[in-house]
Amino acid sequence: MSLPLSGLLVIEFSQFLAAPSAGLRLADLGARVIKIERPGTGEAGRQIAIKNLFVEGSSLVFHTINRNKESYAADLKNPDDLAQVKQLLARADVMTHNFRPGIMEKIGLGYDDVRALNPRLVYGVVTGYGSTGPWATKPGQDLLIQSMSGLTYLSGTKDDGPTPFGIAVADIICGSHFAQGLLAALLKRDRTGRGALVEVSLLESVLDMQFELLTTHLNDGGQLPQRGAARGTAHPYLSAPYGIYQTQDGYLALAMGNLDKLDATLKLDILTDYPTASSWFDGRDDISARLATALREAPTATWLAKLEPLGIWCAEVLNYQQATRSPGFEVLGMKQLVKLSDGQQLATTRCPIRIDGEKLYSDKAAPKPGHDTAAIGEEFGLVGSFSHQASDSQTFRNAQNLLETDSQKPLAGLMVVDFSQFLSGPSAALRLADMGARVIKIERPETGDICRHLYTSNVIMNGESSVFHAINRNKESFAVDLKNEDDKAQVWELLRRADVVMHNYRPGVMERLGFDYARVQAQNPSVVYGEISGYGSEGPWRDKPGQDLLLQSVSGLTWLSGNADAGPVPMGLSIVDMLAGAHLAQGLLACLVRRGRSSAGGLVQVSMLESAFDFQFETITTFFNDGGALPERTQHNNAHAYLGAPYGVYQTSNGILALAMGSIPKLGHLLGCEPLLSYPEPAQAFTQRDEIKATLATHLRTNTTEAWLAVLEPADIWCANVLTWDKLLAHEGFAALNMVQEVTMADGYQYRTTRCPIRFDGELLTSPIGSPQLGQDNAAILAEIATSQPARYDA
Repeated sequence: MSLPLSGLLVIEFSQFLAAPSAGLRLADLGARVIKIERPGTGEAGRQIAIKNLFVEGSSLVFHTINRNKESYAADLKNPDDLAQVKQLLARADVMTHNFRPGIMEKIGLGYDDVRALNPRLVYGVVTGYGSTGPWATKPGQDLLIQSMSGLTYLSGTKDDGPTPFGIAVADIICGSHFAQGLLAALLKRDRTGRGALVEVSLLESVLDMQFELLTTHLNDGGQLPQRGAARGTAHPYLSAPYGIYQTQDGYLALAMGNLDKLDATLKLDILTDYPTASSWFDGRDDISARLATALREAPTATWLAKLEPLGIWCAEVLNYQQATRSPGFEVLGMKQLVKLSDGQQLATTRCPIRIDGEKLYSDKAAPKPGHDTAAIGEEFGLVGSFSHQASDSQTFRNAQNLLETDSQKPLAGLMVVDFSQFLSGPSAALRLADMGARVIKIERPETGDICRHLYTSNVIMNGESSVFHAINRNKESFAVDLKNEDDKAQVWELLRRADVVMHNYRPGVMERLGFDYARVQAQNPSVVYGEISGYGSEGPWRDKPGQDLLLQSVSGLTWLSGNADAGPVPMGLSIVDMLAGAHLAQGLLACLVRRGRSSAGGLVQVSMLESAFDFQFETITTFFNDGGALPERTQHNNAHAYLGAPYGVYQTSNGILALAMGSIPKLGHLLGCEPLLSYPEPAQAFTQRDEIKATLATHLRTNTTEAWLAVLEPADIWCANVLTWDKLLAHEGFAALNMVQEVTMADGYQYRTTRCPIRFDGELLTSPIGSPQLGQDNAAILAEIATSQPARYDA
């Protein structure tokens, strides 16, 4: 198989997690990634460990995110080393960094400097909060971004206070957006011959991740999300039964809907008190309590045997041990072994994207600092001597140049035919639309995408759900009956002209409809065809419903957030849907890049389960290489099961303060907390984290959040105020991002929503076009494809 990015050269100056995760994705898709590191110590991420685990002198986290790359050691303050690096950049396709604003400019590697060396280079930058505004120089750290973006008020119960996602979600989602932007810029370069500047920030990415909920907030009179009171509540805007319930021997996840079937099966008379779907939200705490009492009466397996045959969306809640031993996991082949330099092997996860039906594996481990310096220098004929250790290299060839007319957005001119519904597939199509593609949404006559009526809270916008409006703006709607031969003929006219075709039906559905990859590819050989499934196209779980809460539950994800005694805690938004959509967008863009060089289309396959495991790659890799020990959350103030104190959020006398990783004795001196001086060894931050956190929690209540920030921020301690959405949106730091846009529907209805988090050449990607009314574009599209069929379903 020809990997889609084969032949592309990426020079990565990035460190820690966000930008290196994008580099890893590009490497998995075939690019050659050369990591520029400091001589001797390497990038700072080599020393950021979770659970004090190190491999070959570098943290296990570093190994998870830097496999399949090369290491080139250079002192960027040394003129000779800098000159050699510039020689590499002159031949590169992509360069990435995530230093704070101004750093690369000081050393002569800013965008203008590098563009002068190589006008075709795609230059990528990750920041914490954007390159301007009052927050521009704040540390871009995951927990701080979660805390400042309002994300911590979505998970847990209403009495829990802010509950962080127990994984580096900001880093990972930002890295995914970064990869999408870089790939889109490469496509534009194929048309224009010129490179581009691609910018993303952690804060913009996390705000974009909340786009469905923020859209509801922005159009609901500014109401804040209201989490349920019941333990296991899984989404602040969804009604009962949505959540996780304790059974006689474990836990059961129940997704949205089906309350009528549940009530009839459990004989609870819930519908007597709550007869309408709208009342299921207002009464969710009482409904959840009644369900919880009933479900404790039998084992999980008994409930699954009763409920699944009725079509009720449910799943067992698994931990890592159970999930990685399950047949659903084994059939995916998600586990791979990489080879360390001493001959040992390290277990980790593979890329979640399949290209042309093939899984993407690589056994190349993360390199030692400077491992490839001399070999790279020799290969590229870099002038100067090499004092930094080196060995292996890979072959390299430049991508073919294709010059076409320039256009403003990188995907302008591409046509996407999108059969997908709900959230995962439409989120991928939205990202393609935001970057300039034309997206034609295929919908059922009369009802349309089911998501039009999937309400969050009780918010209805112009007759349809806020979720639909948030995720389907900037698209066209073409309403057809896919079981009607005349309508199918119209769809075929579109498919023969499409650049991308995509869907998220269960395996087998598109084959029955006659629009599967083999048939579409026979009519359109250069098409890039994408599909999202719940659990993959084979194995015992292939026909299970691919619903977000259920995927969180079977993948082990629910055991990372909340405190140790909280039971499983779901992440309070549709995180797996969005990750699967992001992975599909990456795969589609990569295949479009390949098509630009070879004219070959391709098949891109993603499953929600694979995306959920990929999301946890650092924590699952730790599990694999730590004797199979399950993650252990702290007793209180938990924000990451594998990180030591002080990592967490703490109550102050007037609010909440987030503290990321840092020296415990240094904190003790700065805060005037003498007991913290009793933990001088770095390892104690993990081994004694509960007692350290308890001490900190008591001390931090003695003063205000603002007082602690005034002490800690000047000392470069990574900390932040924990904000709710109303406080965030009123802050000048948010205003500087211009993250909110107003869009207009065809009937004049206007609403506010978030914009795409990616910037190209310094410009925001905005669009004034709202979501389409069902079938509003039928007549225009039919006229365009010059079919003689009448427009049967135009609005």
